[in-house]
Amino acid sequence: MLLRLFKSNSPVMHLFTVAIAVLLWLPIFSNPQWTPSITDGSIFFQNIRQLLLPNPWTAQIIAFVLMLIEAFLLLRIDLKFIIVEDKVIMPPLFYVLIVSMLARNYNVLPVMLANLLLMLTIMRTFNSERLSEQKRYYFESGLLIGLGSLLFPPLMVMMLFVLATQFVIRYFDIREFLASVLGFVLPTFFYIFGMFMFDEQDLFWARLGQVFDTQEFTLHLNIVQICAICYMALFALMALIVMSQYIRMYKVTTRKYFMLFFWLIIISVAGFFAVPCAGLTMLAFLAIALAFITSLYFMQIRRNAIGEILLLLLIISSFLVVYLF
Repeated sequence: MLLRLFKSNSPVMHLFTVAIAVLLWLPIFSNPQWTPSITDGSIFFQNIRQLLLPNPWTAQIIAFVLMLIEAFLLLRIDLKFIIVEDKVIMPPLFYVLIVSMLARNYNVLPVMLANLLLMLTIMRTFNSERLSEQKRYYFESGLLIGLGSLLFPPLMVMMLFVLATQFVIRYFDIREFLASVLGFVLPTFFYIFGMFMFDEQDLFWARLGQVFDTQEFTLHLNIVQICAICYMALFALMALIVMSQYIRMYKVTTRKYFMLFFWLIIISVAGFFAVPCAGLTMLAFLAIALAFITSLYFMQIRRNAIGEILLLLLIISSFLVVYLF
């Protein structure tokens, strides 16, 4: 029954997804004095946050709103590019489940802002297959990644994703690649120019040096939470493997999108190890890819009883991670 409901695009299921999000964020909403227990990797964002949002609880509320916007933006991407091939509510649900597990311990506003720009980048690059003026789309994609990198530096690795779209969706064109690079460097150029204009060179170099500071984090998990996280990780791996075998049965465009989401996972994992200031909030990038891959998995599952159990365990696991901390 649950799986059948999420295989629809009913407004009731939209409200159900929002309700799950509220319940998962309730520990934060109920505590106005909430502060993150783990430092995030938002180097350039720190001063903006201190100036405009001195209360971390307020920043987290804004992050919650952004998470919902992004969750349903995934639905917009699905409907526009027909990735799952059916109108389903599952991509927003899985996105909410993954991101909400981070919110209890991290200030996720920086990565939510970066993720919004990444989703807009995905839409621009996917559009390049069907529309003309591809150089403009790749310039805009690079510009979005450049802006996001100033807020959340680990986003810079997603320039590799922009490059991957050229090889997977169309073909490599050096002019389009240079256009994306130009768009990427422009925000940083103007940022550096502004810092030097206000005679803040030392502050700029200090912030730049923080990008290379290793992100320190310690998680204290009980055995139930460890089992819940392991289940979700194993399920994601199983869904990826199964869909790697089934994806050849789908249409060509869906196979291309699947390949790009596969590269998004690889780049996100590589970025976690390659960018010193990257923390576990990098999982928010993975959430985009996993939301679509797990949705494809549940759409092809034949035995509804198994699908019902797997989906229910995913939802329960997310609540266990949040509420048993």
